[in-house]
Amino acid sequence: SCLVFIPGQADTTCHAFVGDTVILPCTATSPGELILSNSILYWQIGHSVLVHFFHKGHDSLNLQDKRYDGRTSLFLDQMKHGNFSLKLSNVQLLDTDVYTCIYKQTGDHPNQTQKSKINLIVSGK
Repeated sequence: SCLVFIPGQADTTCHAFVGDTVILPCTATSPGELILSNSILYWQIGHSVLVHFFHKGHDSLNLQDKRYDGRTSLFLDQMKHGNFSLKLSNVQLLDTDVYTCIYKQTGDHPNQTQKSKINLIVSGK
């Protein structure tokens, strides 16, 4: 469950229990359909932990932090409409952190980098 937009704090706070699947929300504000082959999407923690990376129309997970191996996915069918939410499965206590969704469109119609922060709080059962 996620609560959205508390000014001055992380944009969104999500709560999950160990073992749950949680969806970390991220929506791009863009008119019309997005061209995924020109889209770059990072989900990361801080400046160094890569949770999920999407580039030129495909997931690119070779630099993904090992803790998240096999536990992250995007909604590929909804991305062209600006839904960049991350699905994180089998949530662990160590997943408690502030996640940043960073999106950029390249190519003929580049846009400003859009960022949103999601604070994930994981509790034991």
